[in-house]
Amino acid sequence: MIISVHHLINDPDRWQQATMRIMALSEHDQLPKGLKGLLFLPGMDGHKADCVWEADSLESLQKFLDREIGTGAKNEYFQVDDASAFGLPVHRELHQAA
Repeated sequence: MIISVHHLINDPDRWQQATMRIMALSEHDQLPKGLKGLLFLPGMDGHKADCVWEADSLESLQKFLDREIGTGAKNEYFQVDDASAFGLPVHRELHQAA
């Protein structure tokens, strides 16, 4: 499933440390099983960001990100309706297999 997360950043230092850790895990293929980061969209103001993930469940992604980010941001999660979405990196793959 595709999940979008909206982050309201309230501790920029902690947020920066968390995003660097998460990016390093991703680059070294060390994210928890079932999680794959697709997009990271930080805002210019440093107080908002969005990201898009492929995950086996919303709960597993939420558990991972909330643990990593801690008090650095308030996170809002929702499952994307990938059949109606466009521009997703995996969108073509999902529909070609169908």
